[in-house]
Amino acid sequence: MGNEDIPSFWRLRETQIFVEWLRGRKTGIVADTELENWLDTQTPGYWNDLLRQAVEEYSLETGDAETPIPRFIEWLAEWGREIRRRQRGLLLLSAHGAKGLEFDHVIVLDGGWNRYGDNNDVDEERRLYYVAMTRAKKTLVLARLEKPNRLQDALLGNSSMMLREPTGLLDESEELRNRFSRLGLCDVNLGFAGSQGARHPLHRSISALSPGDPLQTRIVNERWELLDQSGTVVGQLAKKFTPPDGMRCDSATVFAIVVWSRDDSESQYQDRIMCDKWEVVVPELVFKPKQADS
Repeated sequence: MGNEDIPSFWRLRETQIFVEWLRGRKTGIVADTELENWLDTQTPGYWNDLLRQAVEEYSLETGDAETPIPRFIEWLAEWGREIRRRQRGLLLLSAHGAKGLEFDHVIVLDGGWNRYGDNNDVDEERRLYYVAMTRAKKTLVLARLEKPNRLQDALLGNSSMMLREPTGLLDESEELRNRFSRLGLCDVNLGFAGSQGARHPLHRSISALSPGDPLQTRIVNERWELLDQSGTVVGQLAKKFTPPDGMRCDSATVFAIVVWSRDDSESQYQDRIMCDKWEVVVPELVFKPKQADS
């Protein structure tokens, strides 16, 4: 599944290692086959697969011609800025979040389209529904539940519409009540590891982690901490982080690891920083309803 909020592509550990390899080459040019061969030596995973996708798209543009390394790095940075457009697979996001994006195939889910506040324009939902519909380049599916949808009713009879026979929905399983939260950079304490010296064992513990590795969580002084399997604290969530109402954290894994530095940090935190560069663990948390424990 694609991600609506991806941690900064440029700051990902995998991207930084890739760029460091490029900048360390003795020659100032690189061919697409060399980029592909280097990626073949890396540990498979979602983020390295994303880098491979970038190289494949670059190869289509250049035809495997040799390219000056600074030019490719500049291209890669620009590619990463529009990463949501380039993801493969299912991208689940809100209609507001889809503004400005286009996809070959779009499914618009039903529910809540007829709600609007007393102070809102009565056509606000219609315009938002139009935004959702017009993200599609090839096919568009408008899902319809049992409740009436006046926006869909207005489209009935249109020659471009094809109605399918209704199908029954499966009973809701316990797993469907889970909430999967892939956190972003705003959800973690970016300076946590930076507050320890470069030789602190915390940094070795983080460097040993990879995306998908299991984590533990605990709350200390009202702050969420992330621990590896040996019990070493490897990260901390932002003060403002709050879990979904009525839910408890059931499990946690490493979603991504990003690189942060002293120069990236805001000036008011500079006096707390004890090293020039460090890695930050960004987790994926799985929450379950609290009543499920009973």
